[in-house]
Amino acid sequence: MPIRPRSTQPTVQPVEHVFPDWGVDVFESHHAAGWRMPPAAHDFLKIVLVHDGMGTLRCGPDATECRRGDALVIPAGRSHEICDSDSEPLSLYVVSVRSRVLEIACFDPAVLASGVVHLDPHTAEKVERSMRRLLFEQTLDMPTTGAQMIALALRLIADLARTGDAEASGAGANQRTIRGADSVERMRSYVEDLSENFFEATNLDAAASTLGLSRRRFTQLFREVTGTSWLAHVRKLRIDHAKKLLESTSRTVLSVAFECGFEDLSTFYRAFKRETDESPNKWRTHKRRVETPSERSASTPSEGVA
Repeated sequence: MPIRPRSTQPTVQPVEHVFPDWGVDVFESHHAAGWRMPPAAHDFLKIVLVHDGMGTLRCGPDATECRRGDALVIPAGRSHEICDSDSEPLSLYVVSVRSRVLEIACFDPAVLASGVVHLDPHTAEKVERSMRRLLFEQTLDMPTTGAQMIALALRLIADLARTGDAEASGAGANQRTIRGADSVERMRSYVEDLSENFFEATNLDAAASTLGLSRRRFTQLFREVTGTSWLAHVRKLRIDHAKKLLESTSRTVLSVAFECGFEDLSTFYRAFKRETDESPNKWRTHKRRVETPSERSASTPSEGVA
């Protein structure tokens, strides 16, 4: 199956969806001035991110404005039309996913908020990174490309579904807002995301940069939202996860440390002892001593460091 190249040329006619065997199609669409999309309905889920420009999503009698940072979620079978602003044509990232991919993942697309979803800047940036990664993977044409594309597409959909718990705005059921765009709400969004990516290697300056904030403003807002510092919060998330792994798995302390985001074992030992007053090995031993026989694993896990 030929790989669709990235196109930066203005679109002057509808783009044909060419699905590879794995059932995920992704492309960029930069609309030419004056171009109009004819109404369409597809037998697959389509997720569109507005990278630039302004327009309107029409779904039946409903028409909702969209602009940079918005996601358009169009379920299979939904008749729709994306209309560009006369003065600011749209530039879009488009990901289409066959129903069989969702079925294999046991994912019900009905849990997604459909129509125009207004993303806060942090969430929009996260979605755009996912779109760009999909585009990059698609161009590689390697034996692992299909698996990567499916995994990335499902992660993108799951992220939108998780953050789509926000209530419908006053504009109607076809327009939803995922958190607000002010600094405090952006920070709350970041803190929620942090609970799922605390293990990624980063630092305070990089974290502030993701929200477009100065180090001082980021630190102030983070403490306002969490009641603690960024470093202390990340460290606690990592140690809490380490406790779960030490208690429920037989992984070595070294592997636990790396999985939780610590770059070296000595830093993990110091952080763990700061939180628990015990070393990881001692903490694991004490936890297992208080287990009931029915809770204890039949095999004794290794306590080795390496």
